[in-house]
Amino acid sequence: MKPIPRVQNVRGRVTVPASKSYSVRALLLGAMSSGPTAIDNCLDADDTRYAFEALRTMGFAVSGTIREGVVIGERVSMSANEVPLFVGNAGTLMRFLTGWLAFTPGRFLLHGEERMHQRPIGDLVEVLLSIGAEVEYAEKEGYPPLRIRGKKMRGGFDVRISADTSSQFASALMLGGATLPSGITLHIQSLASAPYIDITADILRAFGAGVARNGSDVTVRASRLQRDHYRVEGDYSSASYWFAAAAATGGTMTVAGLTEQSAQGDSRFLDILRSIGCEVTWQQGEVTVRGPAKPGGGTFDCNSTPDIVPTLAAIAPLCVSAVEIVNVANLRVKESDRLATVTSELRRLGVTVEERADSLLIHPGWDAQPATIDTHNDHRIAMSFAVAGLARGNVTIANEQVVSKSYPRFWKTLDEVIAQSA
Repeated sequence: MKPIPRVQNVRGRVTVPASKSYSVRALLLGAMSSGPTAIDNCLDADDTRYAFEALRTMGFAVSGTIREGVVIGERVSMSANEVPLFVGNAGTLMRFLTGWLAFTPGRFLLHGEERMHQRPIGDLVEVLLSIGAEVEYAEKEGYPPLRIRGKKMRGGFDVRISADTSSQFASALMLGGATLPSGITLHIQSLASAPYIDITADILRAFGAGVARNGSDVTVRASRLQRDHYRVEGDYSSASYWFAAAAATGGTMTVAGLTEQSAQGDSRFLDILRSIGCEVTWQQGEVTVRGPAKPGGGTFDCNSTPDIVPTLAAIAPLCVSAVEIVNVANLRVKESDRLATVTSELRRLGVTVEERADSLLIHPGWDAQPATIDTHNDHRIAMSFAVAGLARGNVTIANEQVVSKSYPRFWKTLDEVIAQSA
């Protein structure tokens, strides 16, 4: 249980952890590449540890630590038996491994926590089966766990993939396709979270792949993947909590470690904050957000930025008019059903919320009664409602350790910010 005190005019400076999206991709691409790849500033969190351990279990030469820097070498051993790979609740890793292992010799069992087995993967599996991959459901059709008999394939595939559930289905095929001599062309339908395709394209190019994108059509080819050294950039999703803390309390937060011109879609949270009255400035590689006396409301399409929805929702009750968050049906298949969990936890704070099939309407105001937030085993619920707690007071976060999935030092950093604001 983590009590959150009310703090007026939060102020401080933090350095954000590395991007989870880039870190997981970098680890897998290091394994796909020729020769060793040194990766530094990799996010040290649950999802990356699962990825690192999966590579070790598959027989790759891995050394170092995620905290200090890792080296991913080539595959030095391969088991004739089925290799179980546990991914926890790391949806990104589950999907990326599915796309890559289909083209990697060996027999694999991909499995995870109970929630992971409730997150659909059928659209990706259907495409893999259509091009001759050997993937089967170990339990319920359309969902993990999966059995994969990987094999080398020539490629030259031309496929259609529905990505309305997750852009990670398309990214998985892009990553796996980069290992095929003749590559792959994707025609992506109903794309959700589009900026994540840009992230995948960006890092593939950094490792030597050719990526051509024309709207929703993407072609990936790589004669040879190779990268001697890769440094992961800072994470805008993690930064969003500190930006929101400034907006919610009329305070000032400076964040270091970010790339100003980034492919990360969550960088657009800064645009949302500007639109509700925040001042945003960049200076010497750091960004500072100053909150208004009273933020404004508005309607925001967050289809391409789903991870910032809980953060935006948590500060919405402070706005002078209602906040409507639309086009986010894909939030229902995240670590929790985030439309339902955001709604339930805002209501614990006395907020009036209208939950719809693919949107939320959040009205201004909350009460002052003590409230304990159920995180629903979702890291973003824990961190977002900690921000709400700074503005409201009388908030306690239950099961606060779930932040280890993406931001293990969040609570320590929050305590430091609170101390700086005193």
